[in-house]
Amino acid sequence: MLLMCHRIESDVCSIAYLHEGLEPKVVHRDIKSSNILLDKKWNPKVSDFGMAKVLGSGSSYVTTRVMGTFGYVAPEYASTGMLNESSDIYSFGVLLMELISGRSPVDYNRPAGEVNLVEWFRGMVGSRRVEDLVDPRIAAPPPPRVLNRVLLVWLRCIDADAHKRPKMGQIVHMLEGDEFPFRMVSFCFVFFCSLAGVAG
Repeated sequence: MLLMCHRIESDVCSIAYLHEGLEPKVVHRDIKSSNILLDKKWNPKVSDFGMAKVLGSGSSYVTTRVMGTFGYVAPEYASTGMLNESSDIYSFGVLLMELISGRSPVDYNRPAGEVNLVEWFRGMVGSRRVEDLVDPRIAAPPPPRVLNRVLLVWLRCIDADAHKRPKMGQIVHMLEGDEFPFRMVSFCFVFFCSLAGVAG
């Protein structure tokens, strides 16, 4: 379990490195589930840098033609074309929702009100139905403490005010904090194992 925890966190750390460990920074611009690859040992790897942009030293954003995958693109980037690392943070929040729910970011086969994953999540959290967000295929649902921590991270990542979103390095600390010994990955481990047919 602890080993799986470090593997999932390594993916978060990879994105943090792009944003905070390089000069100039790199904004991936297409963080999504199909761009996170798992090897035979379940080690995640960020892939497909074809749309990545360099954010020059001293620049808070770069203006560019809007690109990315529908459902993952941050709303402020979609409306203005102004790109920075907070756009990747939003996309990571959507990825986290997929992990929790097992749903796609946009699914037109869902009933009205559930088509857009972000809006559905907001409504469910607002009505305090957080347990109903968890993918029913997960054999052992996460403890409430784990789920609440992941939801807190998610809410911060998709904040409508891009300036209030945490940096990726802060997300790493939020997910691995000593005050939260179970971390999110006790949940993620069960999720991945359930998809592999080895849980429960």
